[in-house]
Amino acid sequence: MNIRVNHIALLSGMVLLLFSCKDMPSKNHGPIVLGDSATIVTEKDPQRLKDLVTDLQPVIPAPENKDSTENKTAAAKDTAQKTKPAAPAPPAQSLPDVAGLKADFKEVSVLIPGLNAKQAGRPNLQNANGAVYSLISGNVNGSTIKVTGNITKVSQRYQTVVVLKNEMGTLMIESLSSTTDWEALKGNNNQYRITDLDTKSLDHINANANTIRNAVAKAAKRRRYSRRKVQEWVESVHRVRAVNQKPLYVMLRSVMWKIDGKDANGRIFSKQVRVDMPL
Repeated sequence: MNIRVNHIALLSGMVLLLFSCKDMPSKNHGPIVLGDSATIVTEKDPQRLKDLVTDLQPVIPAPENKDSTENKTAAAKDTAQKTKPAAPAPPAQSLPDVAGLKADFKEVSVLIPGLNAKQAGRPNLQNANGAVYSLISGNVNGSTIKVTGNITKVSQRYQTVVVLKNEMGTLMIESLSSTTDWEALKGNNNQYRITDLDTKSLDHINANANTIRNAVAKAAKRRRYSRRKVQEWVESVHRVRAVNQKPLYVMLRSVMWKIDGKDANGRIFSKQVRVDMPL
């Protein structure tokens, strides 16, 4: 009986304690203030202060100096290139050893086989930009220009003159001469074909009868002919209506070639060769 009373009393006490705890107001500590020792919770139990995670001690390699590595690689390449034997220089170009017109400039050599021509002026062309020759023998039309070096283009132009031929002799009419524009020659492997210099292909000016007679009179006076002789020359062409009508003839006076290219240092050069024809 006493035991039951004790249990009832204990149970009643616990109930009263539970209700009293609910009625107690909760204490508000407010926000934690940095530096306020009252809000710092200190723990003195060494068991609760132990780390729960094992300390990691990774082995971190020293950072690689990328620039230094690249410099070493570049230096190794430079050393390899310097120690590499130099490639043999390409053989120098040369023209065939045959008879013909030859012009040896500093940057380029020119050869027209089969032409016998006499050079005018200084024979040394190392510092010259052009050379002039007088044809002695050989056929220019159909020949081939052979050159050496780095050539980009070979061009041709020519000059024609009108000649009056009759029983009185030969009279060259300078005022009826004509000069063509530069035209590129076709070729490869530094060889270019000379064409369009035959009589039928030669260019000439267009002149009427009056222009032709005046040109003949002017040419005869330049030769210091007498007035009567000048009149005879003019009378010999009184029926002529074109410069290629007999007794007038269109003839090749001179032909010129221009050789354009680059020297060993990449500088552009241009050389000219002229051949004058006998009349």
